[in-house]
Amino acid sequence: MAGEVHTASQWAPRRGLVAGVLLLAGATSGVSSPNAPFEYLDQETGVTVTVVGRPLVFARDYAPFSGGPAPAYGVAARDYVTLAAVAVDRSGKFDYLLIGYFWSVGKLQTENVRLAREPLVIQLRDRRVELVPRDSSARDAGISIPIHQPSVGPATQSVYAVDLTKMELIAESAHPVLYCEHQSSSLKYELFEDRLPALRELVKYLNTAP
Repeated sequence: MAGEVHTASQWAPRRGLVAGVLLLAGATSGVSSPNAPFEYLDQETGVTVTVVGRPLVFARDYAPFSGGPAPAYGVAARDYVTLAAVAVDRSGKFDYLLIGYFWSVGKLQTENVRLAREPLVIQLRDRRVELVPRDSSARDAGISIPIHQPSVGPATQSVYAVDLTKMELIAESAHPVLYCEHQSSSLKYELFEDRLPALRELVKYLNTAP
């Protein structure tokens, strides 16, 4: 539910990928792990994309904004933010990004469109990482395939530029907390699942890759 890993077999029918384009980063060692990053050649844009094995997912119990709608369904309403770390290689020039998805369970999705335009802050105890949404899309960055897009309901995408140092700070933190600045309030999202080991694996791979 909280952001699926899309395998080559899932992508190929939808995007016409040739079998074998997707390469597991751990394949050379013969070790397969859900935390292992993977990379693929994007056949539409021609760039190589390295993707975290499992994205970070943050959640908060839903509380309507003043005058906002009540939960739409008979289940506990909750808002989520998925952050998937990627590296885009354009002939040796790297861009590091967090692909964000704002989505919800048990409520309408209209607020997520607004939240995806707002800055984010990841609080790391005494450090903080500020994330400003880019005007451009993941496709503009060279990523034509949805990366870890949540499989439950619609999701609004946002893209944030980072660097490898910021990725490492987040990966090595004990319990990052996400804040979304919305109008005069700050919405707090707690880490939903501990997927930090996958981010650490990605950072390690990017630091040692030739």
